[in-house]
Amino acid sequence: MPIVFSHIFTVTYNCMKKTFTLLLLCLSAGAYALQIADSLFISPSDNVVNLVMAASDYDRWIADDGFQRSGQPYVITSKLYTYFKDDFDVIMLITNENELPQTIPYYGINRTVSNSVKGIGLSVFSQASYYGSAGKLFSLMHLPYRDAIKYGPTLHEFCHCWANYAIPTAVGGHWGICGGSSKGQLGGFKQSTLMTQVDGIAKKYSAEAFGVNANGGNSVPYNEMELYLMGMLPIDSVQEFDAFPVFPVVPPYYDDSHKRISFISDTRIRYTPALIVDSLGPRVPDYTTSQKEFKALFVVLSRQPLTADEWSQYESSIGWFCKQEKGGLYGLYNFWEATRGIGSINPSGLSRSLKGIPSRLDSDTPVDINTLPGTIVCEDTFRIYNLSGQDVTARNGALPTGIYIVRTADGSRKIWLQ
Repeated sequence: MPIVFSHIFTVTYNCMKKTFTLLLLCLSAGAYALQIADSLFISPSDNVVNLVMAASDYDRWIADDGFQRSGQPYVITSKLYTYFKDDFDVIMLITNENELPQTIPYYGINRTVSNSVKGIGLSVFSQASYYGSAGKLFSLMHLPYRDAIKYGPTLHEFCHCWANYAIPTAVGGHWGICGGSSKGQLGGFKQSTLMTQVDGIAKKYSAEAFGVNANGGNSVPYNEMELYLMGMLPIDSVQEFDAFPVFPVVPPYYDDSHKRISFISDTRIRYTPALIVDSLGPRVPDYTTSQKEFKALFVVLSRQPLTADEWSQYESSIGWFCKQEKGGLYGLYNFWEATRGIGSINPSGLSRSLKGIPSRLDSDTPVDINTLPGTIVCEDTFRIYNLSGQDVTARNGALPTGIYIVRTADGSRKIWLQ
C-alpha cells in the first residue's frame, strides 16, 4: 500500500539550535511512521529508520559500493547524528534491495569504528568522532539486501566487532583452517570431526565440510572461542582446538564421497586456554563485567519512502533477530540464541533517542488531556494511540515517555510528545 500523508501538525522540538517539525505518515489502518526530517522516518514499531536518498546518490552507492568509498558512510552517519542522540553501540545500514546487487562484492561488511577491549588481538583506538559519535559507537555495518537480516551474515558481521585477528590464519580476519567447539561464524571446522594421517599420510588431515571465511549465514551459532572474544564466556570454557596458520601445501579440497574437506599442512598448532591468554593477554574487561547488551540503530537506505509492506518486513526481520528468546525459525539463529541466551541487541525505542525529546519522565505523573501542546485542540471525544496503532486512551493517566497520536472528534491525527 503506498504511503499517504496524514494531517500535518506543528509539534516542534529544538535540535542543534534548529527547530524541526515532526510529521505523521499513515501507512495503513492504525499504523503510523514518524517523519523527523525531509528524508528520515521512524517505523510504526519504533525499531527501524528509513533514510531516503536522492536517486542518483542511492544508485551510485549500489553501482560502486558506496560503503567502502571513504565519503559515503560519513555523510550518512553525520546526518543521523543530527537528529539522534549518541545512544548507539552499532549502526547497521541496509540497502533496500531484493537480492545482492552484482556490483557489491560482499553479502555483509563490518567497519570497526572503535575498540576499548584488550586481549582480543585488536588495538585500543577510536575513530568514532569521524562518524559523528562522541565515542559510544564501535561498529558500522552494511547489509546490501533486505533478506540478509534474517538469513545472514548478520551474526557474522556482529562477530567481527571482536573476533578478527586473535588466531593467526592464512585468511585475514577469519578463522581459515581452524578448529572450534563447533563450526565458527568466521569459518573453521568442528574440532571433534578432525582426522589425522588421512590415507596413511602423516600431514594429511580432513574434517567435516566447512568454510574458511564463514559457515552458512545465520544457520550456525557462535563457537566457544568467538563467545570468549565477545565477552560472553570465560577463557576456561574454551575447549582446546587445532589451527593451521600457514596455507596448506595442498589447498583444501572437498571430498564428495565422504562429505569432508581434506588438506595437507606442515604447520599445526594446538591452542589451549593458557596459550590463548599468553598470546593475547587477558581479556579486559573479562566476561563478568563485559558488555552483553547492545543498542543498535537499523537504518534502511532507499530511493523512496518504504511502503507499508516493506516496513512490515523490516520490522519483522529485525524483531526476530533481536528477540530475547528462541526465534522459532528452523535452521536459523537470532543473536540471543547464537550467544546461548547471554547477549542481546536492543533496536527499539528509537523515538526516545531523538534529540530534544526527554529520555525519561516519571510515568506516574497524571496526564491531563487539556495540557497537550497548544496547537492541539481537544474535543469532547478523543482517542490516544501509540505508534503501533494501539488504543491507550484508558491509560492516559500514566503513559510512559513516548510519541502518541491523538484522534479528535473531527478525525484529525496528531502526535503528542509527553
